[in-house]
Amino acid sequence: MKKYPEIHTVKQDVYKKIVNAFVPSKVFVSLEQNNAEEVECLVKKGQILEEGEKIGEGVFSPIPGKVEDFEFKVMPNGNVNKTVKISLKGKFSYLGKKIKEIDYTSFTPELLIKHIEEYGILNTFVTDRPVLLSSQLKEIFSHKHRLLVVRLIDDDPSRLTDSVLSSQFTAEIIKAINIASYAINAEGVVITTGEKFVKSSEFDQIKLPVFINRVESKLFPLTLPELVCQTVKKNAKDAIFKRLSKHDLFLDSSTLLELYRCVSFDMPVIDRYVMVDGDCLPSTGLLKFAIGTPFELIAEHCGGFIKKPASIIVNGLVSGFSAGSLNVPLTKYVKSIRFNSSSKTVSQKQIECVRCGNCHRICPMGLSPDVIVRHLMGGVAAPADFIESASFCMECGLCNSVCPSRLPLLQLIRDFKEESRAKVIKEEKKIASSEKTVEGKIDEKL
Repeated sequence: MKKYPEIHTVKQDVYKKIVNAFVPSKVFVSLEQNNAEEVECLVKKGQILEEGEKIGEGVFSPIPGKVEDFEFKVMPNGNVNKTVKISLKGKFSYLGKKIKEIDYTSFTPELLIKHIEEYGILNTFVTDRPVLLSSQLKEIFSHKHRLLVVRLIDDDPSRLTDSVLSSQFTAEIIKAINIASYAINAEGVVITTGEKFVKSSEFDQIKLPVFINRVESKLFPLTLPELVCQTVKKNAKDAIFKRLSKHDLFLDSSTLLELYRCVSFDMPVIDRYVMVDGDCLPSTGLLKFAIGTPFELIAEHCGGFIKKPASIIVNGLVSGFSAGSLNVPLTKYVKSIRFNSSSKTVSQKQIECVRCGNCHRICPMGLSPDVIVRHLMGGVAAPADFIESASFCMECGLCNSVCPSRLPLLQLIRDFKEESRAKVIKEEKKIASSEKTVEGKIDEKL
């Protein structure tokens, strides 16, 4: 069995150290990292690139090399994106180099946000819906009072990525908290962590009032914005934190670490810390891989397969999704990859609702996902109050995780909510347009 230093075997539960993975001989870098609009490709076939050179808006070459081709590939989230195939060649600009740290206060908040936008940092606090951090930073300036909420633990109990990063890079994450606070001119910082958390002396370096929000051992879904807001408002004594809302800035350890590296070292996002595990691998651990590394090479670094993988689960068993191929390339929003054999893989075949009631019992908001979904799928009509209750869904995904029929409860409810919001916005615009027309006619008569 092939093993690598500092990578823990499957039988061990503790991840004590982080490993820098090997440099891949080829990468497939997606030009669309966060389901946004199509990104214009800035490179040509045969072009020689430096490590960190821009190849698209917010997208950079993770290795020095040659542009071999452009290929459409299935992404970890199931989308098909155009990728730039780059083969390794040349000298590194960042890897192995000692870079002097930059003082972030030398930037104005406006320039800092522009810098963050240039490097395309994604906020992965909501793992299955990553968004550009710069867009959130701009949006939050419309609020009179601004708070920063930091999650040092994992939102999905089947992952350890954020928890390990928090413990291994505490000093760097503290610096990133100060950077994010400075960028939005925050009034205070809420830190969400586990109940056994012992405050580090490094937290004294945070330049703003801090509220420690400890959650119980059953972490999920207590780390979701809605429940964090409820808990903080209930327990905080300082009036600053009583104003916390889901519209404040919520960041996880992964995003903060990338923020620190980009701002402090003028370094684009070209690699990613990923937890790799599963019973198909001889060795597992938290490793740093270049963006665009195919999953097959990621498994190879951990010793190759000792069992044939029947499923590849990305970003956790609760909030993640299934990747359909080993040729899937690593993207900015991947936090964990689990290679499961057939013995560890649950059947994904959908059947009709068996009315087991599991989704009722587990829903933290007390909703009835099955009733709502049966109505949406054209089944028996449900009372209006049941349908309207869908707006209270926090999209935690717990209903999906316990459904024996494998129904896409969360996805259907989420789509319904988005359609409902779109109808409301359309109706508001229609009313506004009508009022404007009436006002115009009145002005003409006058």
